[in-house]
Amino acid sequence: MKHWTEPNGIFLIQIPTEWQYLNPVVEGEEEKSPYSFQPYENAKGCFQISCYPLEELAPKLADEYPNGVPKLTWRPSMLDDSEFCVHMFFGALADQAFIGKYIYDANLDKDERINEELRLVGNILKSLVIVPPSDRKLASDMEKFDRFQGALAASYDLLDNALESDSFIEVIAVSANQVDAFLRLSIVIAIQLKNQTDEVPLKYLFQAEDERGFMERKIYDDALKYSVITDNDHEELNSLYKLRNRVIHRYIISDIKTRDLPNIALRYIEASEKVRLILRDLENEQKSGQFGVYGKKFMKFSEPDDEAIKRLFADVNDKHLIRKFARKVTN
Repeated sequence: MKHWTEPNGIFLIQIPTEWQYLNPVVEGEEEKSPYSFQPYENAKGCFQISCYPLEELAPKLADEYPNGVPKLTWRPSMLDDSEFCVHMFFGALADQAFIGKYIYDANLDKDERINEELRLVGNILKSLVIVPPSDRKLASDMEKFDRFQGALAASYDLLDNALESDSFIEVIAVSANQVDAFLRLSIVIAIQLKNQTDEVPLKYLFQAEDERGFMERKIYDDALKYSVITDNDHEELNSLYKLRNRVIHRYIISDIKTRDLPNIALRYIEASEKVRLILRDLENEQKSGQFGVYGKKFMKFSEPDDEAIKRLFADVNDKHLIRKFARKVTN
């Protein structure tokens, strides 16, 4: 199983590692309930869950439990028609009311595979945990942190593919992204170490469609400010940035030659590895403490097992969403 956090940090559930979260698949679509999940392959049905403030969906229950519903109990029902079968689940916990649905084609009503997916749905519903209001921002931020890491891992598939095909412009572009990502993570940890806090400065890790995020040179400047890199590193990164811009934006209208690309690509790969090792040292420094994303509270430094590797593969698959790079997450 792998954890999934409601985008606003309201609740957590455990979903099968072999299941995909569907909502953010469409670029630009708002991430709101109902939140939908189904197997990556050979899906027979789709599970959805929605949450609402208790006083909005169940005002009488809110009056009965002014301090929040203390125990979650699911009430199942059926809603079928000639095309689809829908298993409904109603529940409430703390300050939230929930509606769960499992939807499948009516022709599969007696299919044993539907029963197996329904069993998994039952496990998902049992796993639901409410996040206290004071911790919801942190929970939401940590979910975005995990997605950031999945995207960084996925970038290595693109880099390997570019190297195998001698696509040096792509190597430069992907390596530049990796340098930027490693520095962003390093800045986050450096800030947490300095302030001894769990708070994630999300502005470094996530940029919404309508937000103006930090550009790469700002990241280089902040990495220097927080002593993540040296003056010499800062100078090299800015030099590479100028070369990258010439390659990406002015290859045709500048004097840069194709024969220059392998050397620029190599410099970027070397820079990426250097900042990756800087990040590793910061992670090691943080793991023995009580604060931060790699502190003891979040237990992200436990030894990876088969299940942890499958969870990472699932995050990579969620970033790619193309068969060419799909990792196997089923047994």
